[in-house]
Amino acid sequence: MMQRIILDVDTGLDDAVALILAAGSDTIQIEGVVATSGNMGLERTLENTLNVCEVLGIQAPVFAGEAHPLVRELVHAGDFHGKSGLDGPVFAPRKNQQVQTKQGVQFIIDTILANPGQIVLVPTGPLTDIALAMQKEPRVAKLVKQIVLMGGSFIGGNVTKEAEFNAYADPEAAQIVFSSGADLVMFPLDCTTKVTLSDVQLDRYKTFKGEGASLFCACMKTYMDNYQRQGKGFPVMHDPLCVAYVIDPRRFTLTRHEVSVELEQDETYGKTIRGKDCETGGVLVANHADTDFFWEEMDKALKNLH
Repeated sequence: MMQRIILDVDTGLDDAVALILAAGSDTIQIEGVVATSGNMGLERTLENTLNVCEVLGIQAPVFAGEAHPLVRELVHAGDFHGKSGLDGPVFAPRKNQQVQTKQGVQFIIDTILANPGQIVLVPTGPLTDIALAMQKEPRVAKLVKQIVLMGGSFIGGNVTKEAEFNAYADPEAAQIVFSSGADLVMFPLDCTTKVTLSDVQLDRYKTFKGEGASLFCACMKTYMDNYQRQGKGFPVMHDPLCVAYVIDPRRFTLTRHEVSVELEQDETYGKTIRGKDCETGGVLVANHADTDFFWEEMDKALKNLH
């Protein structure tokens, strides 16, 4: 069954892989892509998103999301993704993809209301756009088919001792989404850090042909170099795991429980907090991914994009 999705991305290196996997999947139809501030400022993440969509031949429209968090001051992910936010690939001038005039949050609202129960939101950056859509149109939480998001951690943070970057970059937005009552699936660091790209795998992907494979390898070489320069081992496939879940949820182990976000301005600001287990409601939290399945789907996507 074809899954209709809207990607909400702060396009850096692993967001690019999420776009590659979605564009190359036989079971995903991309309805639109919204770029939000996160890894870098909106101007940069929007440019990166447009360039990636152009290279991949994604026909879906691209929209600008929000440039600032709901409450907190703006933060970025530093230079981990490079000075451009997407160092590695070199992009030619675009011929097709240009940013749409409609605002990204309004596109999300309009698309979900026009297609009740049919649209999966896949946010892989801070949750600002999703929270604003819910605030502007409360029906979004009930009419969206599902929200599959990358963010949060219950094993310690990657930007502070306690907080994962996407949750930390807009904790108030994350709290709105987690308490919205929408059908939520969360990919925290607990799960995503278990899926990494080895140098052997990257060398194998360098033998693949096509624009998608070239883009993947250019991005992942930078990602690999940055991880190893900082002594962090192999690069983690955070964002594309959300897309893999949409392709086949059966390949993941999940538990359902309440999730909230620490909003106090102290050392735990932006921490995601595990609440009580529940049979319904709450958040489906990914604990484990079938890594063989993930890489099989990546192989298929890159071959389809040849």
